[in-house]
Amino acid sequence: MNAEWGDIPVKPESKRPEYRFNRETEHRLKGFKAYLTQLGNGGSTVGQKSNYAGYFLQWLENERLQPEDAQYNDLLDFIDHCTLEGQSRKHINSKLRSIRNFYQYLKKQYPGIINPAANLYIKGIRHNLPLNATDYRELEQLYHSFDSGDNRGKRNKAILGLLIYQGVTTEELQRLETDHLKLKEGKIHIPGNRRRNNRTLELKPFQILQLYEYVSEVRPQIIEQITQPKPARKPDKIDKIRLENQLFVSINGSENLKNSLLHLFKAVQKTSPQIRNPKQIRASVITNWLKTCNLRQAQYFAGHKYVSSTERYQSSNLENLQNKVEKCHPLNGNF
Repeated sequence: MNAEWGDIPVKPESKRPEYRFNRETEHRLKGFKAYLTQLGNGGSTVGQKSNYAGYFLQWLENERLQPEDAQYNDLLDFIDHCTLEGQSRKHINSKLRSIRNFYQYLKKQYPGIINPAANLYIKGIRHNLPLNATDYRELEQLYHSFDSGDNRGKRNKAILGLLIYQGVTTEELQRLETDHLKLKEGKIHIPGNRRRNNRTLELKPFQILQLYEYVSEVRPQIIEQITQPKPARKPDKIDKIRLENQLFVSINGSENLKNSLLHLFKAVQKTSPQIRNPKQIRASVITNWLKTCNLRQAQYFAGHKYVSSTERYQSSNLENLQNKVEKCHPLNGNF
């Protein structure tokens, strides 16, 4: 629900009104946050899920219901409430996922409790695919021509290789550790999570050499430089234990690779302006897999839990979608 604040200054750290909770709700959420953290959720995910769960608890309180007593029909009323508030189907589904997580947490304390949100989803949400999938030969050419003169460039080329040849996501890049590399076997293990399956993929011969150089020479130099005094701003606190295990590290010691990927794609666009982000590369890679191997193999390579997720990338589907867009484009005169 969007709020119009006008000229009233709002502190950046203040919560939105619907995510301000009373003391009892905050107490319930404290244990839920700890539970989410133990499951390996990041800080932003924990914050979002606890906010959505708190929103639900606040609604229950207004309805004079306890979480332990809520039933399936109550969740339907909650969905109606969210719809009347103007929330999108996608937003409501996100809240339902958080509610399911909250009841999974409660089940640890009360084994007999029923999860009223189990298997409850709003259907009809459309997931869009990138329409600008890049020819795979262009991606390979980009990799081989990418400038890797300094440590940052060598690290970025190693990342680019995993994007182009193994189709990893940015989330997976963040979670990769040095132990996941199996250079003697010429493979890399990509751990799974609730959204994707784990898989072990072959590395290209030139990737093996490049990753060996990165792990044995470049990465230790980056880590050593992180602790040296520099004029550039560094994170307030560096998690040295995390950096010891994390495969790809930021030049300034941040655990988050967001800025590193930003620098990477600024360099990419100097020579290949049509390539804009990792999602576009992944869509192109999966589309190429579907042309060169069977559907189940492509599903495994992509880490998709469901084959339907892979089918969305079939070239025929992408081409049909592209044709529909072109057919309906105002400049074509088809109104």
